[in-house]
Amino acid sequence: MHDLPQALTNGPQQPLGAGGVTAHVCGTALHMFDTFGREKIYGHDLDQPLAQDEQDRKVLALLGQRYIPPGIPSRDAHEETQAAACRRRLVEAVEKTLHGLDTEGGRTPTVLGADGTAREREAAFRAHVRAERPVVSVCFTGSLRRWLSTGDPQATSIAVTTYLPGRPLYAAQVTAATALLSDCSGSWRLTLKDGWLAMTGEPAVAEEDPNYIVLPHSMTDSASRMRRHYPEPLFPYDTSSAVAQAVLGGKVPVAFHLTEPVLNSAIIPVATGHGMIVLFLDSGEVLEKPWDASRYMFKAVTGEQSFGDFIIARDLWAARRIRRILTAEAHAAEDLDPLAVPDDLDDDFGFDLNDA
Repeated sequence: MHDLPQALTNGPQQPLGAGGVTAHVCGTALHMFDTFGREKIYGHDLDQPLAQDEQDRKVLALLGQRYIPPGIPSRDAHEETQAAACRRRLVEAVEKTLHGLDTEGGRTPTVLGADGTAREREAAFRAHVRAERPVVSVCFTGSLRRWLSTGDPQATSIAVTTYLPGRPLYAAQVTAATALLSDCSGSWRLTLKDGWLAMTGEPAVAEEDPNYIVLPHSMTDSASRMRRHYPEPLFPYDTSSAVAQAVLGGKVPVAFHLTEPVLNSAIIPVATGHGMIVLFLDSGEVLEKPWDASRYMFKAVTGEQSFGDFIIARDLWAARRIRRILTAEAHAAEDLDPLAVPDDLDDDFGFDLNDA
């Protein structure tokens, strides 16, 4: 496991804060993704003990019996079971990592993520926050089964949300290759190859390619209409993973993130921490700073307000342009020009774009 950056350790011999706890979760999650990937090729990791059901399968195989009866439904159930087992193994690995860590408050955080629905886990997280008990949410977004079966890098990711009493929420997004962390003081990136990298100064992003946009997979039927504005729209199965890879780590200028359970949306504060513009689809208001996003997410977690749809972009113009396009798509009967320059954009940039 890579050593944590000093900024995430609270200093030598000090209890770990939310940043250090989240960093340990990210390191463990990346290691488990790597383990799952190697198991697809080489079989079960020899360092991992076999679960009882896996032992039973091997015994039945030796006896010449078929553990999985013929037929697509049975095979489908088997694949779902395999994905569920991987989710549980990852969450259990996180619990093992956090057990015994010296954390602020002296209590080991409860880890949520292996049981129940997203709504049930959100209710459990809220109960811990209200009782001022430390808690970590490990939420799989997209489809882990699809990633296990196809290797699609934008099929799944993990949203990590950490609460320690008296501290702001700490968020991270973990893909199969990279973990992105962000809080009110800084942002970091972790890969198994290069270790930790502090994202200081201006965001280290490539020059944008205007042909692309990330849209939720549920909007695939709008592809032909969206190509009038973006020649190559992307419709990944996991928007958060695509944002982390294509917007924060690639050249895609903008993405649209649909409403999800709040604990599935760690990409929102992570994006602000990495220098992105985050804009509310409904109101057009902007979350400009990481602490704004953290505060908004905290209020949504505690039930003080709802969680909306967001646009994540590299600049304000790109965010407002796609907002107008999406509004036009949603109100096709209205006479809206999605390519028109917003009336209030001149003041934001200090000049009249119509004179250009």
